[in-house]
Amino acid sequence: MLTTSILVAFFVLVGLSWMWFAAQNGLLLAPTPTATATPLAATRTPTLDVRATNVAGDMLTQIAFAATSLAQLTPHTMPFDAPATVQPGAPAETQQSLQLPLVSMADPQSPLQIPAQNPPPVQPESPLASDAEMTATAIFIPNVSQQAPPTPTETPTLVVPPTLPPPPVTPEILAPTETPTPPFVAPFTPTSTAAAPFVQVAELAAISRAANTTVYIGPSTFYTPTTDLLPAYTSIRVRGRTQSGDWLFGCCLNNNQLFWVRTAYVTIAGNPVPVGFPAGVDTNSVQWDPNNPKWLPPSQLDPVLTPRPQPTLIPPGDYPLARYDRGNSGRLPALPNSSLQNGWGSIFGQAGQSFRSPIAVSGPNVLSSSADGQFYSLNRDTGTQRWRVNLNNSSELAPAVNDGLIYVPYAPNRIYVMQDAGNSANPVSDIELPANLSTSPTFLNDVVFVGIGENADARLVAMKRDNVNDRRTFEDPQAKLLQPAIGQETIFVAADRLWAVDVNFWLSPEIIWISPDVANVIAPPVYAYPGVIRNAELYVADASLNVHALDANTGVRLWVHPFGSQVNTLAVNDAYVFIAGGGLLRAVSRQTGQALWTVQTGGALSGGPFVTADRVLVVTQSGAMLIYDAMTGGVLASATIPTAINAAPAVSQDWLFAPSGNTIFGYRGTP
Repeated sequence: MLTTSILVAFFVLVGLSWMWFAAQNGLLLAPTPTATATPLAATRTPTLDVRATNVAGDMLTQIAFAATSLAQLTPHTMPFDAPATVQPGAPAETQQSLQLPLVSMADPQSPLQIPAQNPPPVQPESPLASDAEMTATAIFIPNVSQQAPPTPTETPTLVVPPTLPPPPVTPEILAPTETPTPPFVAPFTPTSTAAAPFVQVAELAAISRAANTTVYIGPSTFYTPTTDLLPAYTSIRVRGRTQSGDWLFGCCLNNNQLFWVRTAYVTIAGNPVPVGFPAGVDTNSVQWDPNNPKWLPPSQLDPVLTPRPQPTLIPPGDYPLARYDRGNSGRLPALPNSSLQNGWGSIFGQAGQSFRSPIAVSGPNVLSSSADGQFYSLNRDTGTQRWRVNLNNSSELAPAVNDGLIYVPYAPNRIYVMQDAGNSANPVSDIELPANLSTSPTFLNDVVFVGIGENADARLVAMKRDNVNDRRTFEDPQAKLLQPAIGQETIFVAADRLWAVDVNFWLSPEIIWISPDVANVIAPPVYAYPGVIRNAELYVADASLNVHALDANTGVRLWVHPFGSQVNTLAVNDAYVFIAGGGLLRAVSRQTGQALWTVQTGGALSGGPFVTADRVLVVTQSGAMLIYDAMTGGVLASATIPTAINAAPAVSQDWLFAPSGNTIFGYRGTP
């Protein structure tokens, strides 16, 4: 009995202490029904004292019940299924339950009351016994086995594949081999650079050259000269330029007269760093030269002046000149998208003897000269003959097409001009020149340019298209001319030296500049506009086996790349210069002159490089046709013509036409 009294007193003290602690900490719970509820005598208005009295009374009753129940309850074990996520072989767990009544600490009217019906979240079906099987509300406490838990599986480290391949190894120049299939080349990863900021200045300070200079009211020698000359060593302000930067808009002559002057005839110097230059750039580099006329805004032509005529655009699908356009760029609007396949089927032997000249394409005509003395037009889609003209001779120079007229070099010093008439060709003129032809014709508006002669007899001839006997010549070269390039109203003449000459030969062949860095040119120069460093650029290879990048408007060298082998052809797209020669093809950055990749082509080229923004196509003399990724040098597609290639092929959208023996093959990329 004494023991019971002590226990009751002990639980009373514990209960009161716990009640005080719960009230202070907001832990009071909803009332739990007891076995012997104690009714209240009457409803009373709660006060702090009355409420405390009632709570104490209720607590004493329930504590007594708890003590009795604790003595009578016997623990029992209930199974508890392991979750499905437990690893196989893990030790089973058991649940040891201890049933304890939940004791209320609050009056039903207390603001701390927790609703008796608080819907639990939806749970999977439980193996626990229902409330109906229990004599009191129970809390189940799991008794987890004391065995060592299974060794956790190590979480693998997530390896994110790199979005870019590893940095490239400096390309190695590969020696030519006999196989037409180039070796595997690891892709080149271009250096990620931020977009160039927009930089523009209102004007730049400049000094005129060391001679009195004729300046004009408009940006061309075809406009009227100003009344006054620009005196030598005169300080001026240049406030604008043409789009290509070949002419500058300046101020001022006497009476504040404005004028246009060639960029090559002034020296821009002494200008501060323009606003917009990135911090920390090297202003001594050609890329960030504060005196670059590229920073000037393009100027509008005086509206009272008649704009200069613009050259006719190349019709889609045409391949009209030796290197596609008058700049010799080799850049086309499209190339075949995949492996080339014979698109003309079993069309063979269209000529009596081998085709000799490179291919030209004009509308439905695929054009070439044969050693049988005939000039052939084949149907672009079928390969069948449309017409042929008997010239009794042939040439290895490319035919050229301009404004619907076909110019055919057919003898050492003759050009036959004709016009397509469907199933025949109408003659226009037969041009005889005073020396043997050295270049294919090229054009600017109504003027035909062609190189003739060798050594001291070498010259560039300009002829009026409508009167081929109205001629002018540029006679400075002392060696055989290569195919000239034309940029705006400048023609770049390549021979023993490199000249930039105004196209207005009828005013007089005005030399704009002569390169001091280039001698004995070995491949046709390439004009590129817009430029990446200057407004326009010129690329040329010389006997030193170097490729030079020049400011096309001034002749100033921007960089030099040592190719180290014979260069046959250059081509250019927005980002790269492509160099072909010695069985190699190389891509060089136009911005820096650094080599990006080099591949073997399996032999000397018969045609190409032909380029777009993302692809490069070449054709070897052995008949291999290879399409490369312009950025990496990886091979995208290849095909082989069964016999050797006689002369340079032509590309017409998804077609490639190549002369082999007395057959022209038409290969087409898969659409």
